[in-house]
Amino acid sequence: MRRLGAVWLAVGLLAVQAAGDRVVLKDGRVFEGKVTEAEGKVLIEMAYGTISFPRPEVESIQRMPTPAELLEWQLSRIDRTDPDALFQAAAWAKDNDLPKQADELLKEVLGLNPDHVQARKLLGYLRADGKWLKVSEALQLARGKLEAGKYAPLLKELLPAIEEMAHDAKVRLEVAHLEAHGQLRSKQFARARVSFEELARRAPPAQSLRYRVIGEVLAKHPDGMYVVSASYPRTAMVLGADVPTLEPGPASLSRPEVLAAALHDYAARTVKQGQALMAEAKPLERTEPEAAKARYARAGKCFDIADAIVPNIARSYRVEIVRRQVAIINNDIDGEAEKFDLLKGELGKKNLSPAAYRDLLSRMLRALNHIRADLDAILKLTAPFERELILEITDANGELQKINALRQVVLGELNELR
Repeated sequence: MRRLGAVWLAVGLLAVQAAGDRVVLKDGRVFEGKVTEAEGKVLIEMAYGTISFPRPEVESIQRMPTPAELLEWQLSRIDRTDPDALFQAAAWAKDNDLPKQADELLKEVLGLNPDHVQARKLLGYLRADGKWLKVSEALQLARGKLEAGKYAPLLKELLPAIEEMAHDAKVRLEVAHLEAHGQLRSKQFARARVSFEELARRAPPAQSLRYRVIGEVLAKHPDGMYVVSASYPRTAMVLGADVPTLEPGPASLSRPEVLAAALHDYAARTVKQGQALMAEAKPLERTEPEAAKARYARAGKCFDIADAIVPNIARSYRVEIVRRQVAIINNDIDGEAEKFDLLKGELGKKNLSPAAYRDLLSRMLRALNHIRADLDAILKLTAPFERELILEITDANGELQKINALRQVVLGELNELR
């Protein structure tokens, strides 16, 4: 081991020296960086940029060894049957942007000592249940422990080990998710509330809302008891007696089905708010279309919230909103189509000057453009609900083809006048 220490002292010195090639100019100035030569110039790439000098101005260039060359030098001087020596070389390679060589050396270390802790960690492994696992495998194990009710080992051992190895924000978020649910299911309600509130701050918007609502539920029920208002799931009787049903009455939020029922109740209240806005909007569609659109937009936001809490709970209402919005747009299309027909009718009524003919064609084109924009809006609105709104989508596509054909005719006429 004394020999190994001497080697690494020498390596450390070389690493310092390997900061870059050294260029000495004839006027005495010295520069360090990555040096290349091209077209009679010496280029020096440094941290703050690249400078160049004509070759005749350069007194000397001292080339320094590359990291790959230094690694080879190190490997030629260590005992490759010593897993600790190989690990030090692998760690050095990883720190010096040689990931492929580092991984190969780490695998060589594990060939000598399969339980080499530092090598395993550097390769992204952690030890759980007596096995070395990748983070993805450990997460799968953690999910299994949560569902199996093994909360103590999950919270005290496995999740902290995964957190230590997690370098990806998505993985860290899932660790926090599993921890929050583990705390909730093990009846650590106060801790679970804090964890869900923290998740709400860290998660993307859609997930964040669901976590925020769980935090609010726990805040309102700090003892973890929730009064279930109706049998849950609501479809249990339809699907058959084998489906487990949660009966109305007080129950612990530590049970997943109780939490699901609480979230369903919260989402249902939001759906009702959206329904009320829809009811206000419908009578306004013909007399005050903009006011109707505004209310439908507010209703849509209610349904967005509800769907974020319980996926697709408000889908049927969202489809109905789109149908109503399509109806409003179709009224606008009808108005523009009538305008186009009136303009077209003027073409044969009297002789028009070239300027008047051009103006009439331009007005017809504007009407067609307006209709085309409305049809594009319909297709955009209906796209997320292709299955439910196939008729509306088919009609809009058919009309769009006709409008595009008419536009080509009008544009052709306008081009002839230029």
